[in-house]
Amino acid sequence: MLRQGRGYAWFNLGLLQTRTGSAKVGTEEFTGLACFVRALIVDPTNSGAWYNLGIRLAPLGMVDVGVVTCNQQQCFVKSLEFDPTNALAWYNLGTTLAPDETVTVCDDIYSRQQCFVKALEIDHNFSNAWFNLALLQSPTTPVMVGAVTYNRKQCYVKALEAGSIKPAPWLNLGTLLVPGEFVGVRDEMYTRQQCFVRALEIDPTYSIAWHNLGTTLAPHEQVQVGTDMYTSEQCIQRSKTPAEA
Repeated sequence: MLRQGRGYAWFNLGLLQTRTGSAKVGTEEFTGLACFVRALIVDPTNSGAWYNLGIRLAPLGMVDVGVVTCNQQQCFVKSLEFDPTNALAWYNLGTTLAPDETVTVCDDIYSRQQCFVKALEIDHNFSNAWFNLALLQSPTTPVMVGAVTYNRKQCYVKALEAGSIKPAPWLNLGTLLVPGEFVGVRDEMYTRQQCFVRALEIDPTYSIAWHNLGTTLAPHEQVQVGTDMYTSEQCIQRSKTPAEA
């Protein structure tokens, strides 16, 4: 969203640039990243400029903003210091942290998991945050989001109900189900096998989903994926690379 005020001419110009594009101002060319740096030199409290600067930086990149040199993680921290309600900034900050790493934001210390929780407390329908939160949990250790406790399985369900169109939540959800168990997603019930089928309907080349689906089938049983029927042996064959087949 384009904004008005001090420094926002540079900020708005940065938003209009693609990652590889640039804009000519006078005789000079400015990339989106350079525009956000200029916006921050004018107004260092511009939370959106700090956030977008972090997005434009490569994970190991560094950028000079006035007399300060920042990496991607520090840009997201600066963004949150000026606007702690930015769910995207919390999520992206979480993705910059190693599993055992913590970061300080506004004098409080946060782990990777806690950053994803903060994102979800702001935006409860943030599917990627639910998915990443699930990845960090052990199957038996729940996490609290707001006033509600969720286990790993429930986090994958929440990711799907929040609109995830990726196959991984279906695959991972299926791996958590035991034979004969059902799980509800958007008022429909799914077995382990059906979760793997849903993953393959999204990505028919998802080799681990083919393998896992094959393991759910009895020797002479078949399952429909798309418009075709497959035996266990055919599923396992589909899971192999051409070199292995």
